[in-house]
Amino acid sequence: MNRELLAAAAPKWIEIEPFSAQTKFDMLAMWTEAIMDAIDHDHLEPDTCEALYLTYAIHTLVDGRYYAALKFAEMVLTEPALRRAPRLLPDGPPPVMLADLRDAMKKVRERPAKG
Repeated sequence: MNRELLAAAAPKWIEIEPFSAQTKFDMLAMWTEAIMDAIDHDHLEPDTCEALYLTYAIHTLVDGRYYAALKFAEMVLTEPALRRAPRLLPDGPPPVMLADLRDAMKKVRERPAKG
């Protein structure tokens, strides 16, 4: 995954803040899905931290906390060595599979945005 390229393409909060709740919701849902696509292309399944932050991003979208959703999605793009404590380096199986995250996002997109 080209983390720098994805980070450069991230929506800027100052640009999307004035938009309607539905527009923010749609933009951030597409952004989160783009990150999932990059993970799928790179290594098929998210590591523990990626799965956790993507889950948080989806949850905050549902809750209408769009700034938090943006920040959680951005945290996925942080280099793995920089985002987790050394004691967490040995990864076990991911707590959430990418297919589960995609299913959750599909259900989330069917709901109206909170605003």
